[in-house]
Amino acid sequence: MADQLHAVIAGAGIGGLTAAVALSRAGLRVTLLERARAIEAAGAGLQLAPNATGVLAELGLLDRVMQAALTPEHLRIRRASDGVELASFPLGVIAEARWGAPSAVIHRADLQQALLERCAADPAITLEADAPVKGFAETAKGVEIACGRAGASRSIMADLLIGADGLRSTIRSRLGIGAADQPVWSGRTAWRALLPANQAPKGALKLETCLWLGPKSHLVHYPLRGGALINIVAITEDDWRGDEAADLWAISGSPGDVAPRFSRWHRDARLLVGAAKEWKRWPLFDREPAARWTLERVALLGDAAHPMLPFFAQGAAQAIEDAGALGRAFQRTHEIRAALADYEGARRRRAADVVIASRRQGAIYHMSGPMAFARDLTMRSLGPHLMMSRLDWLYDHRGRS
Repeated sequence: MADQLHAVIAGAGIGGLTAAVALSRAGLRVTLLERARAIEAAGAGLQLAPNATGVLAELGLLDRVMQAALTPEHLRIRRASDGVELASFPLGVIAEARWGAPSAVIHRADLQQALLERCAADPAITLEADAPVKGFAETAKGVEIACGRAGASRSIMADLLIGADGLRSTIRSRLGIGAADQPVWSGRTAWRALLPANQAPKGALKLETCLWLGPKSHLVHYPLRGGALINIVAITEDDWRGDEAADLWAISGSPGDVAPRFSRWHRDARLLVGAAKEWKRWPLFDREPAARWTLERVALLGDAAHPMLPFFAQGAAQAIEDAGALGRAFQRTHEIRAALADYEGARRRRAADVVIASRRQGAIYHMSGPMAFARDLTMRSLGPHLMMSRLDWLYDHRGRS
């Protein structure tokens, strides 16, 4: 179609790939520009809460994604010092009935592969690797985008540009939000490991997500890939900021640095942490949600708009929500300014609320002393129903379609 809108998306991560599908379904032609030289499997496990799987269902992606995902039967919360169960609720049984979509866990690479397959099968979507976006200029006719390609420079004309290029977004830096708009070191590190199930302690093999709460740290683990792997994430307070030039998914950590941090935890946690021989070390940065997400023909999406700490496991989910909202906006109108204003109006406040709640949840998880005692007492007294009701605002997909 001669009048078909052309969208360029900077970044082929989870948010960018999902946005490509959403915009294609809304009738747009899409070019994805990815800075990496190759789209390769990276990362470890991630949680797909019902607010994410609901959007994936809406986009026709959920069946394929669930082929590679698992649905944990329970979310179990335990106290680090003695292993006492503070709370447990049956996510696998109630998620779809209560929130309109399932709760799942998946290897990031498997989710990425499902999205890549969908994009590759769509003639309206083109994906180019080794094509970093270096800048843009809005014109009367569209957006002129400067990018690299195999070391050379070129420009692309498009009708709109979506910045899905992560925490240190090039697109965001050129929106003119202000010099103070920079990532801030959180004082925490996430340690990640993928442990073969045949090397894991027996207690870690249950089909559940287990969350351990300790002083100034917490630990999460759950199975992946049909139970063949155990995904482990340990978040601790730390003074290590990492190397900003490094690939944050590829920084190695020493088992000798991890195990001592859990030496006073319950035996089950110690055995699990001690069984993992290879760790990745991920410095956690925080950043205020962007005060403005859009120009006339440019919009931010995912971590570029609202990076968030992982205490609600909502980073990927909120990027997927963004993609769904962007697609719905263009289904309603192809007038670019109106569609982008619709998108920002639907998402900016919601994403900011999740960012703030994630920070607050981190403080709750890492309490110590009398405050931790009060937290544990509250969790045990609330019971499953009230605990789940506190997640309704976050997880319920219905009403946001």
